[in-house]
Amino acid sequence: MTNTTGYGAPMSDAAAERDAPTRLPRDPFGTIAIVAGTAVAALSIYVFQVIAGRSLGTTDFAPIGVIWSVQFLVFTVLDVPVEQYVTRRLTIGGGRWISDRRAVVATVIPLTLGVIIGTAFVLATRDRFFGGSAAFAAVMAGLLVSRAVASLGRGSLVGRRRFRAYGGSLGLEGAVGVALAAAVATTNPTTLAFAAILPISPLVVFLTRPFRPSETMPVLATSVPAGYAFLWALVAATAASQIILASGPVVVGFIGGTAAAISVIFVTFSLFRSPVTSSYPLVARVLPDFTAIAAAGDDRRLNLLTVRLGAAGAAAGVLFGFLGWILGPAVVELLYGSEFAPSSSIAALAAAAVGFALASLFLNQIYVARGETGRLAAIWWTALAIASATLLMVDGEPVERVAVSFLIGEAIALVLLVWVAVASHRRSTDVGAIEAEQY
Repeated sequence: MTNTTGYGAPMSDAAAERDAPTRLPRDPFGTIAIVAGTAVAALSIYVFQVIAGRSLGTTDFAPIGVIWSVQFLVFTVLDVPVEQYVTRRLTIGGGRWISDRRAVVATVIPLTLGVIIGTAFVLATRDRFFGGSAAFAAVMAGLLVSRAVASLGRGSLVGRRRFRAYGGSLGLEGAVGVALAAAVATTNPTTLAFAAILPISPLVVFLTRPFRPSETMPVLATSVPAGYAFLWALVAATAASQIILASGPVVVGFIGGTAAAISVIFVTFSLFRSPVTSSYPLVARVLPDFTAIAAAGDDRRLNLLTVRLGAAGAAAGVLFGFLGWILGPAVVELLYGSEFAPSSSIAALAAAAVGFALASLFLNQIYVARGETGRLAAIWWTALAIASATLLMVDGEPVERVAVSFLIGEAIALVLLVWVAVASHRRSTDVGAIEAEQY
């Protein structure tokens, strides 16, 4: 006689009894809230950048582009892994996290490191990118602190399956950012003024009371390690992936691009990679379920998801590239003005790479769910090495070289993510309790 898990996988009655905690509650309205909040947040980013770009022009907008790119790198490399770590711990451990001192230390270290690195970067490059003004360093510090707090809060929300609050915080943050940008544009439209409002909107997460304890979550394991090795391997993987995805404006500047070229690559890459950046909340939505599937030992289902995501990513890359070639320059010009418009080839390369990156973002979560962040790091650093070699070997203008290396890096990563996941889990194994994972 057999039974099924909450995810439909057949198993014996004994296995069903053991894995009963993996039956997590469904919340379709929470998913809708996340999708809606994500849409509002993505649109708000566009509107903020359009308001600032049209108010400042390409040259004065360049510092905003650099700040946005650097904070995005720090946020995705150090803050997002912490958010996922908190989510995973709460999913496995039944909604308990902040009472574990070692877990708190494990999260505080990378968040603090992010603030230090971002602020130091601005200070070190203030003459190159910020007109010699150290005030932008204070802006960066404030922005990274507020991002760190928001990451802890949102990790706590989704780890406790408070998806509606999570979605609401996303939408409200975007709306506040747009309102502040509009106020600056009509009163004091300077580069520093636009930058100074960036740290404010992430703090709206406090309105959701994200650290409120919950006693209703099922426990998937009785003992959950603090996971330093797990977390830092995830940080390493995310670092490589985000360097490929988001470092374009900074790289263009370092290899000889003008301020105008930095602005062009920033608005183009930011606009086109919005499907990826706006999908981080959706990743937060699927990670708890992926984790429960992995805890139940259903490798067959995870492998099937891997193959499907890889195929979808390949198709998206082709489709996005075609649309980028046909529509990309016109869309950028419409939103930002003709001085920001890229060539058709740059638009196509960037759009195709984003199609690959979108699938890779979800594939990453399968490795996180399985606790295989070491393998994930090896894959992304291999892709980064190949992308870097491409940047050095390709001839052309700085913007062209960066776009080509972006495409190559994302394509290699997508192939490796699918191949390694399936090859290392060809035979389904009943791993049982999550504490058997290697940290």
